Amino acid sequence: MNISVEGGRTSITDWEAVRTLPASELPPLTAEQRIVAKKLGIVEADYARSALAGQRTTEKLFDKTERFGRYFKRALSRKSQQGLVESITLNTWDGKFEITVREAGRLIHLCVDEAIVDDYFDSGSPDMEERLSRILDLTLEPQVS
Repeated sequence: MNISVEGGRTSITDWEAVRTLPASELPPLTAEQRIVAKKLGIVEADYARSALAGQRTTEKLFDKTERFGRYFKRALSRKSQQGLVESITLNTWDGKFEITVREAGRLIHLCVDEAIVDDYFDSGSPDMEERLSRILDLTLEPQVS
């Protein structure tokens, strides 16, 4: 299963964590990043802080996508013996998980709102389970008994 995060964002928590780091603890900028910082008139240390905060958030988003991928794989296996999760991408711009499933020789593309997954992971909201079950029922081949 291919896991990815498309787009980007920075959480307040991650920004606060790097805001007060001394410049000596920040990762060095690449030549391209230094050029961009100069063009934008941003102090290199501030640009490095922003990049580091974004990297930390992206790692957390990747972990969340991977966790949801494991959950989705289990949910799919309960609905389809043939279904395989090919990929899950968290599209941060649209706030959706984009999922590609291969089943019965066809590719199925599904989307699940990130907010629903967050509610489930944060508070155990049953809404995601019910909605995901309905989505899978509507898109997968009927099971032959």
